[in-house]
Amino acid sequence: MELTRKIARLVMSSISDRQGDDLSAQYHRLRREVVELGIGGYIVFGGNVDSTAQLTHELAGEAHQSLLVSSDLERGLGQQLDGGTIFPTQMAVGATGVRDFAYAQGWATAKEALSSGIDIVFSPVADVASEPTNPIIGIRAFGGDPETVSAMTAAFVRGCQQAGAAATAKHFPGHGDTRLDSHIELPTVTADRATLEAREFVPFRAAIEAGVRVIMTAHVAYPALTGGDVPATLAGSVMTDLLRHEMGFEGVLVTDALVMGAIAERYGCEEAAVMALEAGADILLMPPDVEKAVGAVREAVREGRINEERIDRSLKRIDELHRWLGDYREADENHVEFPPEIAGAFGHDELPDDNHRVGLDNGHEAAADHIARRAVTLLRDDAALVPLSAAALTGKRVAVFTLKDSDRAMNLVWFRSHLEARLPDVEDTAVDGRTAPDEVDRLAEVASVADVSVIAVFDDVVAWKGRSGPSAALMAVARRLLDAAPDSVVLAFTGPEVALELPDVRTLICCYDASEPSQRAAVEALFGESPLTGRLPVDVLPHFRIGAGLES
Repeated sequence: MELTRKIARLVMSSISDRQGDDLSAQYHRLRREVVELGIGGYIVFGGNVDSTAQLTHELAGEAHQSLLVSSDLERGLGQQLDGGTIFPTQMAVGATGVRDFAYAQGWATAKEALSSGIDIVFSPVADVASEPTNPIIGIRAFGGDPETVSAMTAAFVRGCQQAGAAATAKHFPGHGDTRLDSHIELPTVTADRATLEAREFVPFRAAIEAGVRVIMTAHVAYPALTGGDVPATLAGSVMTDLLRHEMGFEGVLVTDALVMGAIAERYGCEEAAVMALEAGADILLMPPDVEKAVGAVREAVREGRINEERIDRSLKRIDELHRWLGDYREADENHVEFPPEIAGAFGHDELPDDNHRVGLDNGHEAAADHIARRAVTLLRDDAALVPLSAAALTGKRVAVFTLKDSDRAMNLVWFRSHLEARLPDVEDTAVDGRTAPDEVDRLAEVASVADVSVIAVFDDVVAWKGRSGPSAALMAVARRLLDAAPDSVVLAFTGPEVALELPDVRTLICCYDASEPSQRAAVEALFGESPLTGRLPVDVLPHFRIGAGLES
């Protein structure tokens, strides 16, 4: 194979079909990269299950070699594609303490991904959430205990890969102990080697033991491993010496997106591509300019900086991944039922009788609902307010405040509709950090005279946001409402670290995310229709105790 095409096969580009994207222009660019340049695959952002299936089919038909199609699916296919099932966050799964839920989510995610032509699932997050102010990991991780994260990570990997898609453990060697977002700038983990061995490395060793096919790098500096501030993605001492030689990982190593600020702003497109391959990467994910990245690597080979045999080793691993994917597709062609682990996790009475089919069906949605119910966690109830009684509140004044930052695009319809179904006369007021002070004072007065006040705080982990949790302005509104009505129930549709901003809260329920299953489960738990069985999966909050133990 000609050298340029060899190098191009190590590149994974991107296509995004989100609101406001010019899909037509992107398609022509991607088609040129796939057909003329010969890149090895691409990552999908947004779209729907039908259009993405058509896209992957069309490009596969025109490509000169098999393509690898990937997507960030930490919350299921619905995280990216309309029509796919959206699951609660990994921290919600961790809060259940049931590792079979992680297996089930991995299995269902893989089945749906494959139906849309996606064969690499960029999940699970194997990071240990040890830093509560982490702006980019948080609820994406299974928790703060390395053993729990390891068990959940391994279970997800097994479920995903037994369903036929390649799982991806990320972000090696660990992104959980950072206070910066690597999309914006380079974070540094200052822990010593012994701490990293006991915490960060543990889930990745478990993933490798479980047979994970792909590992993604972290754009994070680890002075204890490199002696300086070079990102792990670009460090041979991390990617080759540690991951390959010490840990024995033989699968495909993919960089995190090279367009991210931690890499692009420091090294640029061309040098980053060369350094990543020197360090041991097999796939260059989303270089800012694909043709420049390929050209830079080609020049590095010609100059003797990179040996062509080094390129061939990566191609051999990629080819082996293709063979594995093909073998699974052939063997699994007629397998359509949930495996025993899923039946054991949810019980036959938890799922509809007709849901034991592969694809985008109500079985996967029922699984997501069940995880969400088991995850809802009562962090504090000093006022003994929960559960609420809809019957007892009939005719009473119930004030509900939904707080979210104005830049967070979230659909709160499920929370509101389920509340109104139980309390038709509920007063629901939307608030954000821009609400005028006099309006906040008026709402505080409403809260103070209500028979019951519920404060629902919504947030999400989002790239390039640069902070953890809701904005300071939004949390100031929450504290003002609590000052006026100390016995309010706070529902946190975000990570448990929100408790750090509400030190005087008396009743706090953590729901972990704003997905449809979590909104529904929160209302059910609030009214005592399902038990509050979730256990705090992180040990980073004062006055709260981390949950212990795992169920199979």
